Amino acid sequence: MAKPLQKERDNRSADKKDFTFHPYTITPESAHTSILLLESSEPEILCQTLRAITKFSAQELQNRHVLFDLNAIRYIIPHVEHPELNIKRFALKALAQLCQLPRGPEQVLANPQYLRKIAYMLVKIEDIFVLEFASLVLSELTREPLGCEQLVSANILNTLFSRMKNSLDPDVQKNCLQTLSNLLDDPVCASEVTKNHQFSWPSLLVLMQSKYLAIQHTALRTVDQLICRYKDQVVQRTFRASTGVLDLCDILESYEFRDVHTEVLGVLRNYVEIEENAAHLYKSGCILRLLAYLEMALPAMKPHCLAVLTKMSFTANGRDALFETGTDLVFCHQLLSSNVDLLADAAMGVANMTRLLPAAVRMSDTNIIEALCAILGDDAAVWFYIRINSLRALAELCRIIPKAAYSLVEGKTFAALRNINEKFKDTPIEAQRLAVQCYINLQNYHVSTRAMLNQDFIQELINILQRIDINLKIMTCTVLNGLMVEEVARELFTQGRGEMVVSKNLRIEHIGLRTALCSLIICSVTDEGADVYLDLGTIHYMAENKLARYVVGAWEPALEAIFRHHPSAKLAYTGKLDINDFTQEGFYVQKRLGDRFPTIEEIMTEKPPHRHPVFICMFNQPGFDATSGLNIRTPYRSSTESKLATSQSGRLHLPQLPDDANLRAYILKLRIWFGDPYRDKCQEVSSSLKQRAQLLAEFVVEQMSGLTEERDCSMPSVDLHLADLMMELNSKVIGLGWVRCGGGLERALLYKVLADRVGLPCALHRASSAHAWCEVAVPAPCPGGTEDTEENYPAGLLRVNYVVDLMTDPGRLVPLGSFEAQRVCGPVCASPYIARKLPEVCRCEN
Repeated sequence: MAKPLQKERDNRSADKKDFTFHPYTITPESAHTSILLLESSEPEILCQTLRAITKFSAQELQNRHVLFDLNAIRYIIPHVEHPELNIKRFALKALAQLCQLPRGPEQVLANPQYLRKIAYMLVKIEDIFVLEFASLVLSELTREPLGCEQLVSANILNTLFSRMKNSLDPDVQKNCLQTLSNLLDDPVCASEVTKNHQFSWPSLLVLMQSKYLAIQHTALRTVDQLICRYKDQVVQRTFRASTGVLDLCDILESYEFRDVHTEVLGVLRNYVEIEENAAHLYKSGCILRLLAYLEMALPAMKPHCLAVLTKMSFTANGRDALFETGTDLVFCHQLLSSNVDLLADAAMGVANMTRLLPAAVRMSDTNIIEALCAILGDDAAVWFYIRINSLRALAELCRIIPKAAYSLVEGKTFAALRNINEKFKDTPIEAQRLAVQCYINLQNYHVSTRAMLNQDFIQELINILQRIDINLKIMTCTVLNGLMVEEVARELFTQGRGEMVVSKNLRIEHIGLRTALCSLIICSVTDEGADVYLDLGTIHYMAENKLARYVVGAWEPALEAIFRHHPSAKLAYTGKLDINDFTQEGFYVQKRLGDRFPTIEEIMTEKPPHRHPVFICMFNQPGFDATSGLNIRTPYRSSTESKLATSQSGRLHLPQLPDDANLRAYILKLRIWFGDPYRDKCQEVSSSLKQRAQLLAEFVVEQMSGLTEERDCSMPSVDLHLADLMMELNSKVIGLGWVRCGGGLERALLYKVLADRVGLPCALHRASSAHAWCEVAVPAPCPGGTEDTEENYPAGLLRVNYVVDLMTDPGRLVPLGSFEAQRVCGPVCASPYIARKLPEVCRCEN
């Protein structure tokens, strides 16, 4: 038994480090010394040092970084051309190891002669080790674009192809194949590879079935790079002429090559990208082989195989081929499988196959809609790309197949679709857009459109308009535009405060969104909706925003659509009503305009004292049906027929207006004189319109100033009369029939509202707070004819041609543009009197 002291001495001696220098055993501390030995001229020292460097590099990756930091590449490169074969071998091996570092190729490629020397070794030297290490260096250097450029300029592509095909060393084959693959990554060098006369498919296809897995992987990657050059017609044509597709299918059917099945299917998926290749795959019988492989493949391989078939469905030839082989039904069947990995591609395949009508019809005969909606409603399924692709399939099916659309709007399936936007916080924006696209496609059919005409659905669309995504807003406007054809949809839109949402979105400065919103306004605006737009300030904003009116093409038509339902606002913001603008029950005009035009409800709620009157047209008695024949158009809101009351938005009830019996009497008298015409329904008018225009002018002047103009109708007298009326009625709102002493404005207003109800084409213009005039469109007698001869003319050809004199010579029709007309209308340069904010400083011009 050893003594304790002896053991302690032995342990101390074992702990002593060996500080002796061994020149051919490199450590990180002695690496610098070994690098200096590379400058020796002794072959034995060089060989042993390079051998030690290769061993040191092979131990750890960190060792290569140590050598690289010591600038070892500069000392190694001169020895690759050493006469001694072993030194050449070890130098190439050490260089290949350092070139595998990220910055290694950079130092070698700094001098183009270095790569050229190594490339020529591949041509001139037959030593198996030199070929292996030289080809390895080239495969590393060509990972950089500069290396590819220098290798192509070295003109050794023929040698690369030859070594790849004929070398007995698999490492040389693999390295040459990797070099060619690197060249194909560069667009310029790739064309040089494919143009080389040594390039041929058989040599590559043979390597795909090599017994070495690394060569197989590299060969498949190279083939994939080549067939992805879709614009290179020579490569595509020669591959179709080769046995490449059949060889790929042979590899799939071989259990021996199961490790590369994923790569093979990836090559086929890229191959069928274009029409001609998809057709070639079908003609070669490979689709049936793929379907058979799909049935017997391992579960991990099935998604890759189905991806090839799904990729074919993106092209017309591919869809034809899939239909002929019944693959569309395979897609439907896979949607019901338990393999979750197949659902995304199966759903996309269904969506693409829907573009082929026979396939769409055949798939719709299955329970495909229920299956897709079940996937859509499964919260456990991921959105990308299982549920997203299911949505795409639904959108395509309901776009082209009526039966699918009818099935989708049924209770359970439609609920699954609507939940996407109802629970929008839990769904991606892409899914929300696709759901809205389904709504757009459903409008192709009457039955599915009727299913969307309910308050809940319209409210859902209005809520979507309040989200931040612009594209989603635009698509939603498209859905609403389709629904607004129905009157009930317009009513539901107003009940859901749709006008308020549209008004807010119009403030977003996006041309596409504003165009969509303006189109929605044109389709959806009603009489009540126009009043809401006025209350919200939308009309004022649209009328004042001159830049938007210039940029957005639909801005002006949308504003005109609102004005058609609210002529009061049009007169206030444009200063005129043309012959196609009809005044309605409740039409009102302010005597003096401000910076904006208020609603009649705002006017009625103003508190005394009342300074400036507001004229209103009330033809109906309290409790009278607003749809009676007294109106030639539908009244613009039901709450102003006899009593200005609240709409469904919840406003307070307004006081009742006094009955305007005088205005109603005017109409009854004129109907006795002129009959009961409806000019908007007439296609022809007669030359007697001129006499009617004159008689109507005389009648208006008689009501406003007396039979012999015994009443003083100067401006002070008119203002005093209006003040008395406001005091008597205790309101600033005065029925137009109550006015018995009127100036130019009051007479023109009365003439316009009466002309609209006796079928006389009349335009109203306003130039100031008290100055307005009317222009009429009446047929002039034919040359040589007399005024007593009555003739008929097309109503659509009428244009204003006379100005009605209601002040100086009542009843006279003055030709438009004449000197007398200018006295009635005022200066041509006079701007219209409209609601706007006046400038602080007046700049009048003579």
